[in-house]
Amino acid sequence: MNRLLAIFSALILLVSHRSYSQYDPQYVETKTSTILGETYTVVKLLGKNNRIKIKYFAAKNYDGTVVDKRYSIWAANKNIVIVSSGTYMTSCDVKESLPVGLCIDNGTVVNENLAENLDGIIIVHANGGVTAYNLKASNLSINTSNGLKKMLDIRSNAFQRAEFIKWAKNQETTVFQTHLLVYDDQIKISGINSSLATAKRRFLAVCKSNNEIIHYVINLSEETSLYRGTMKAYRYLKELEEVESVTFMINLDTGCQNIYKTFNRNGNEVTADKKFQGDINISNAANLLVYYYE
Repeated sequence: MNRLLAIFSALILLVSHRSYSQYDPQYVETKTSTILGETYTVVKLLGKNNRIKIKYFAAKNYDGTVVDKRYSIWAANKNIVIVSSGTYMTSCDVKESLPVGLCIDNGTVVNENLAENLDGIIIVHANGGVTAYNLKASNLSINTSNGLKKMLDIRSNAFQRAEFIKWAKNQETTVFQTHLLVYDDQIKISGINSSLATAKRRFLAVCKSNNEIIHYVINLSEETSLYRGTMKAYRYLKELEEVESVTFMINLDTGCQNIYKTFNRNGNEVTADKKFQGDINISNAANLLVYYYE
């Protein structure tokens, strides 16, 4: 009897774990396309009903807990869809590295210095939403305590930058800087001024079509410059996905911390296609961008 009870309990645990790990496939689609001999591996995530959410781990915790440990603790009861390296870091040594540019992790300031060469400010809200702003446009806005919206120029005005940091701390918001490649459906990177260095590329794009918000994570199989990779990803979105507009597109780091994991609807990591995987172990993560289903 005790043996049967133990087996029954184990089966219940297994079934409950599998059902908990699943996400509704109507919100997530993985696909592979080959165009002119280059492979595009894409994860498409629908924003409708706010079922798909984002979490960002910007740095190790104040108590020294490293990023992959923070992630594993948090993810224990979450339905994970994608885990990817995020923005750039100051060093390939995870123990010593810091995020490049302004960075606030869940209300804790990690780096308060703006990087002049990174025009994108990405805000990951506590409710799992994400917003991008263009520092060149000075269009960053916050909601004040009286419910009004206030525009801030955090690049040129030190007092407004301090106000923004105070707001982010109070809201327990996460903020990071990165290259802003597309904004308001306009390409912001130039083939003249950008680096000619080639590398593997991964992009995060948030788009609009038919009054819906759609997120795309796009991997390119061939090494390319940031400008050429941006043009390829933008053209893919406009011509193959036929999105109406690209709200913003940013680069995800594939250098020292090329971490990438995708999960199927049953909660199992996709391992059959190596293009849906990074080549760096998650233990080397200096930061992590996570999509999850709720």
